[in-house]
Amino acid sequence: MSVRETLYAQLPAVYRRRDAELGGPLRALLAIVDEQLQAVQADIETAWDNAFIETAEESLVPYIGDALGLPVARDVRAIAFSRRAFVANTIGYRRRKGTAAMLELLARDLTNYPARVVEFFTRMTWDESINHPTGRPATLDIRSTIALERLGGPFEEATRSVEVRRIASGRGTHNLPNVGLFLWRTRIWPLAGVTAAPMSLAGQAAYRFSPLGEDRPLYAALETEADPTAIATEASVPLALSRRRLWAQARALGADMVWPFWIEVHGRDGSNAAVVRRVAPGKVDICDLSAIASVPAAPAHDRVEVDPQIGRFVLGADFTAGLSGVEVTTGHFIATSGDLGAGPWDRGALVQEWLGRWTGTPESRTVAFQILVLRDRTGTDIVATLDEAIQRWNSFVAGLPSDEARSRALGLILVGDSRTHAAPATAVEMPSGAVLGILGATWPDPPDGAPPGRQKGQLAADSVRPVVVGDLRVHGAGTAAANRGELLVSGLLVTGRVVVLAGSLQGLRLVSATVLGASAIDVVTADADNAALEVHASRAIVGGIEAAGAIGGIHLIDTAVVGQVHAPETAMTADGSTVLGGCELGALGASSSIFAGAVTVEQHQEGCLRFCYVPLDSRTPRRFRCQPDLALEEALQVGGAAAAALVPLRVRPRFVSADPMAPGFLLLAPEAPPELRGAAEDGGEPGSWNHLQHGIRLANLRNALPQFLRFGLEPGIFFLV
Repeated sequence: MSVRETLYAQLPAVYRRRDAELGGPLRALLAIVDEQLQAVQADIETAWDNAFIETAEESLVPYIGDALGLPVARDVRAIAFSRRAFVANTIGYRRRKGTAAMLELLARDLTNYPARVVEFFTRMTWDESINHPTGRPATLDIRSTIALERLGGPFEEATRSVEVRRIASGRGTHNLPNVGLFLWRTRIWPLAGVTAAPMSLAGQAAYRFSPLGEDRPLYAALETEADPTAIATEASVPLALSRRRLWAQARALGADMVWPFWIEVHGRDGSNAAVVRRVAPGKVDICDLSAIASVPAAPAHDRVEVDPQIGRFVLGADFTAGLSGVEVTTGHFIATSGDLGAGPWDRGALVQEWLGRWTGTPESRTVAFQILVLRDRTGTDIVATLDEAIQRWNSFVAGLPSDEARSRALGLILVGDSRTHAAPATAVEMPSGAVLGILGATWPDPPDGAPPGRQKGQLAADSVRPVVVGDLRVHGAGTAAANRGELLVSGLLVTGRVVVLAGSLQGLRLVSATVLGASAIDVVTADADNAALEVHASRAIVGGIEAAGAIGGIHLIDTAVVGQVHAPETAMTADGSTVLGGCELGALGASSSIFAGAVTVEQHQEGCLRFCYVPLDSRTPRRFRCQPDLALEEALQVGGAAAAALVPLRVRPRFVSADPMAPGFLLLAPEAPPELRGAAEDGGEPGSWNHLQHGIRLANLRNALPQFLRFGLEPGIFFLV
């Protein structure tokens, strides 16, 4: 009952009857009083809630932290960062000040990275008093191969002599005041139904887990620590699997062992019936298969040999006996530094934003064409190959009754598994104004047992990473003067290129996609062909961009370009992106980006480079607070010409890895110069990982550590992948 009804009910019945006879003016008056009373009551409840960190409004959390004397922590948009956990745990932090478990929790709260804290003074060796032995051996048991694997890492068991260099420099570690914080910038993602790549090995069914046929380590899902006050273990941080550790774990658990991977063999028997044989957990042997090319492995007929350290396995003869058309699929975990390129992470928001551009406007379109590609199942609107799906799209737009209908066509091709698909032989036809998305996505689970996929535009853009071997080709069939055709590629890992054939296409978008060809985006231009084409790449990894003639523009957002950008007549913009190769452009505007190769821009009067790295020998528009320009200016003022001569050699990007499939892809290495680490506009790292705001996370941690360390301890922060 509302306040108004409560007050009205307290009135004598004679007044209520009279009020009803007059049409309820008294009830209406009490409604106004009720509105104000409700506002006062809500304000009182809000003020009460705001007194507690668990229920306070987000804007008031910093004020509660300030009342506790906490250091300032900047917002981190990349992880929806909130100071709430940091402030809420403050009392617990101070009660356990300086302990390893508390420092690990502090690091996770402020950076969202898995952490392991090592008290190096407990790993030092010294001459012991016979009356006070420490009981810690001064030498390492060299018969323990697992202990030897851990040397130099955060889980090392060996003791060391003293190092007098400061730990803050990253060079000294083992000393009495030193505490090391090891942080992993790697995230673990599950993949299921991935096509294993066969190896060339006569007489043996040998495969790699990687669908690209590369040696890659396997990972396991992270285990959640049951006790938050416990120190992190190898199972709770993203470490690559080790042969010895996995073998020891399997030996200890026996039949209870749950492997962090699975293997299935698909084929057809003599009657042409589909057969699936799954490897049972008890049939797996952990082996070293690094020399498999020269020393063929020979597993037992009913067993499988797996090398998790390089991602190889060999099947026993029983698994393929009597089968034709054998294909092996696996489920395993991969590691990346974030959701850059194609992967099983959720891309739903990005795809829905793109769809909203076409379905949420006054001239709103509806998804009239939608088809799902699945290797193992066909049915209504489900086909087995990407080529067949594209043929269906081409037939759909060709069969529309008029140019007006074709100009409003909106379609989706969903590739709903993580299998390896052959490149389509058919080019995608894009009439003037037509819009098509080719997505790594599937239909969501239907509610109440309804058939899936019947609602056009419904999709689940996560959990899958399809691999397309070869090129995707698209042909804009509209006229150059009246063309609004656009193709979206999202969630696909394409080993070749996306080729825009001679014609007239308006838009090509790569959103959270990986295209590995040397000229990953290849635009064919002749005369005025594709002159209006706008190429957009967002959260993508591309091998290179080629556009010999003039096109509408190239736009990179949080994107990595492994090769060169050759578009001498085209303007490009880059925001938080990295280009490893050289660039030839008509015009350029960039912010918080890294250009590792020389940049040559034809038009110097347009555009600007802000907070970027660009080599000194580049010809660019004006530069504002770019590196190594700032470092060179400072060196000239302080050390003169001799110091300035060393700047180009010292201030240059150094990456953990330039391999697009490696966990540390394009992360700045620990030896990267500090001038580059803080070169971005937000004071963090420029380049394709700028959106993760690593610099802000690290600054928050460094700012908080002095308050929560015991007197005399000195912290050092080390990053692992």
